[in-house]
Amino acid sequence: MVDASYVEAVPMDPSEIYAKTELGLRELKERTLNLPLTLRSLLILIDGNCTVAQVLAKARAIKLDERALTALERGGLIAKRFSAPSVSTSPDLPRAAPQRSQDEVERYLQAQQMMSDAINAHLGFRGYGLMMRLQKTANVRDLHDLLPDLGKALAKRLGIEPATPVVTSIERLLAGP
Repeated sequence: MVDASYVEAVPMDPSEIYAKTELGLRELKERTLNLPLTLRSLLILIDGNCTVAQVLAKARAIKLDERALTALERGGLIAKRFSAPSVSTSPDLPRAAPQRSQDEVERYLQAQQMMSDAINAHLGFRGYGLMMRLQKTANVRDLHDLLPDLGKALAKRLGIEPATPVVTSIERLLAGP
């Protein structure tokens, strides 16, 4: 069971962005870990868009601090969105992933937004599966791997001519400078 009361507070960068892991998403659906209500509420607050500072500002209303975030991270329920976890859950796991450049992060965010907008504007509810896959992407390579499926869905829905400029613009962005 994940418990914040016994976790040593590890300083977190207030500008870091955390997102739920597969285990975190599963816990919200199935409640297998029996998280305390406050930790579950904190897990719900973590959306992959808000910074640590923004999440902690909201978490203070339910009397939680960095120890709770550290507990969720150590429990494998959340992870940094653009880099390796700051707290190792096991000594045999690697401590750091390759750092991404600011340009790569910006391209990722912009391409992810363009893909999301295309799904919403052109596919609507038919694009639900693609949207779920898009939310699981972690880097530019993942987006690049998803792009052919998005292109097929857009071509099927709109036709090849209207879909081509949308896919091409995303492809150019993913290719980088």
